[in-house]
Amino acid sequence: MSATGRNTRSSRQIIRKALPIEKANVHNEAGYLANANMLTTALTPSDPPCMFRIEVALNAAAKFKAKIIKATNEQTVVFNNDVNVAAGGLYIFDLLVHSGDTVNFLADQNETIQVLRVQEIAWAVQ
Repeated sequence: MSATGRNTRSSRQIIRKALPIEKANVHNEAGYLANANMLTTALTPSDPPCMFRIEVALNAAAKFKAKIIKATNEQTVVFNNDVNVAAGGLYIFDLLVHSGDTVNFLADQNETIQVLRVQEIAWAVQ
């Protein structure tokens, strides 16, 4: 700590923290079943609390969901105000993530994932 009692960071530490961290990058993957996990391994935050920025395009119209697990409690939430994402449409969603959370994604229809990218944004600024 500095003489003022504040933590000090180098400019390199600040820049590194400001850059997004790639958490998932799926492109043109077929064979995802309705309501099954899209990712083999659920995502966990590297530096919570933070935000996951999710970019998704699916080949069929479906409700796109996040499954969030904290300890033994599992919650499934629906993006896009519980309205189907359009087939081939590209959507971006933000999800706040905290310590102890694991996150996976699913859709309510069989799918080919055209694009699924997730970035961790440590400093959640828009």
